[in-house]
Amino acid sequence: MNIMLNGAPAVLEEPLTLSGLLARHKLKPETVVVEYNLRVPDKEEYDRITIAEGDRIEIVKFMGGG
Repeated sequence: MNIMLNGAPAVLEEPLTLSGLLARHKLKPETVVVEYNLRVPDKEEYDRITIAEGDRIEIVKFMGGG
């Protein structure tokens, strides 16, 4: 299935939820914000949202610094 991930084409070989996508990339939900098709779902929804063909996902990771 073809999606856009952080502005670049990506292929998923199997259906994943947003939680599954984060786990695949070794990202913890509490350290990122996910934009899914132009909306920012609550983190509680990540297990219920299954990624579909053509979806657009942006993952923003927060980093400390100064």
